[in-house]
Amino acid sequence: MQQQGIERRRAPRATVNFPIQISTKTEAAPATLKDISSNGLCCTYHEPVREMTIVRMDVKFPGEQDVHRIDGVVVRCAKRRGEFPPTYEIAVYFAEMTEAARKTVERFVTKTLDQPAAHRANK
Repeated sequence: MQQQGIERRRAPRATVNFPIQISTKTEAAPATLKDISSNGLCCTYHEPVREMTIVRMDVKFPGEQDVHRIDGVVVRCAKRRGEFPPTYEIAVYFAEMTEAARKTVERFVTKTLDQPAAHRANK
């Protein structure tokens, strides 16, 4: 019998696939956003990042002009199997963002979840 994991997410999460920038120190590097909610995001990145590391993300949502700067804390980092060069999946909990960024994230998640599943899969 397979036991189901406990769902810890507190907010709806939209599955996506578009580039963002992450800064762990001073220089930003590309990452690929995989999913996002009003509380955080998950992305793939080219190097491991320790849990509890503060990161800054620059996110430009599809169809938007503005780039939103969001600060967060890494809550999980796992190496993806079978990928070369190595790729890491990083989960980030949002710590600080402007009101405009918060509203844009919420609007984007709602809009994405309202789309038919077949349309979301083609993005």
